[in-house]
Amino acid sequence: MRPHRFPAGLRAFCALALLAWAPGAAATLQVAPTLVTIPAERNAQGLVLRNDGTEPMHVQVRVFGWRQAGGEDRLEPTEALAVSPPLTEIPPHGEQLVRIVRLGPPPASTEGSFRVVVDELPVHDAPRRPRSGLHFVLRYSVPVFLTPLAAAAPVLHARIVSEDGARYLEVENAGNARAQLADLAHVAGNGARREVAPGLAGYVLPGQRRRWRLPDGAAAGPGAELQVRIDGEPAQRTLVADR
Repeated sequence: MRPHRFPAGLRAFCALALLAWAPGAAATLQVAPTLVTIPAERNAQGLVLRNDGTEPMHVQVRVFGWRQAGGEDRLEPTEALAVSPPLTEIPPHGEQLVRIVRLGPPPASTEGSFRVVVDELPVHDAPRRPRSGLHFVLRYSVPVFLTPLAAAAPVLHARIVSEDGARYLEVENAGNARAQLADLAHVAGNGARREVAPGLAGYVLPGQRRRWRLPDGAAAGPGAELQVRIDGEPAQRTLVADR
């Protein structure tokens, strides 16, 4: 199976929703929590799926390994985790607990990174459901992290790279735990500030790197900085961007 690649506009989100709908459609599938951590002393955690609609819902749940290559997220098959049940029918206003199970020992030194993908499946024979036109479908992609036995923390380095005529902010994580980045901004040496990724920008996984395209007109030159909020901190940090 070929690795899965996140759509460019969605890969920054902890949970993503892909939808198509007819007028008047409303979201009915809810997933909680939107981030799962399995501590080293446990081998499983739960994910709750809720159907807020008035009709039964069929849902598929899959788990993938998560890595980053070429500055972007990749999903690929994994045998390190399993989900139970992988397919379920949730009654109207009902809930289903899905167990995410670690199949081996906890990681020794580096946090493990995975994603659980939850898909609402179309049900064409549902009562009162129209058989033509667009139907509401929903997907959540939930980050799952395995805590290692050793203490873990991110160590971030930033640089500016050029490729095919475009310039990027690239952040490398030399630590052994992920970093969640938000409110990315580029500040040039002359003080000019340009927003790169307002709001949630995404994760940089341990030992890997992510990149974000710089806006047109962002000034090059020495003294450039990257300002970012890390792991939900209220204040931005400053990383010096190497060239």
